[in-house]
Amino acid sequence: MRTDMEIQKDVVAELRWEPSLRDDDIAVGVRDGVVTLAGFVDSYGDKWTAERVASKVKGVKAIANDLEVKLPSSSTRPDPSSRTPPSTP
Repeated sequence: MRTDMEIQKDVVAELRWEPSLRDDDIAVGVRDGVVTLAGFVDSYGDKWTAERVASKVKGVKAIANDLEVKLPSSSTRPDPSSRTPPSTP
């Protein structure tokens, strides 16, 4: 049976190897094989990806996904009204 520390180390390593994730905002805790993911991600897809990656690690019994999605603020999102309409033939 794997220790919680071994599982945590492997989950952190797997999150680092996942190219679509910024793992610097994800904290990993493990207790009795149950992995808790906490912190912030950029999208709901990233939240799901982090959970999927962690669940593949040997020894993981369950995932508590407490990641929060931080969507870009309105000041960083493109304004849809500023787009030029498509030209008509």
